[in-house]
Amino acid sequence: MDTHQTDKHHSGMNSKNIIVLTLFIIGSFLSGYFGPWWAPAAYLVLVSALLKLSVRQAMVAGGISLGVVYLGESILMNSMDEADMISKTGLLLGGLSPAMMIMVTTLIGGMTGLLSGWIGSVIGNLTNKK
Repeated sequence: MDTHQTDKHHSGMNSKNIIVLTLFIIGSFLSGYFGPWWAPAAYLVLVSALLKLSVRQAMVAGGISLGVVYLGESILMNSMDEADMISKTGLLLGGLSPAMMIMVTTLIGGMTGLLSGWIGSVIGNLTNKK
């Protein structure tokens, strides 16, 4: 098999993936900004199920999108933190610097998005079989 062959299933980002990722990022940000803390995860589950995304597509898009949203929000909150609450929280967690707190928050967001996308995809695929 020639390594230069293109395979539509293994070709990088196609337009559907970009649309899904954009929809996930915007929706996650808005639902988290205007809703409770768990709203971005619920949004990802709902949209993944409604779009009947594949497990891989939902997990990757969910993890990237919620990780990006949490990264942006944590950087914004760190820059607006006049009371040094982030630094004080980092000290309580074993002396984590604000940069490490941002990385931990981003990791938590990415894992939450990954799991939310996975659950939504499974739900969407279960409802598709009935």
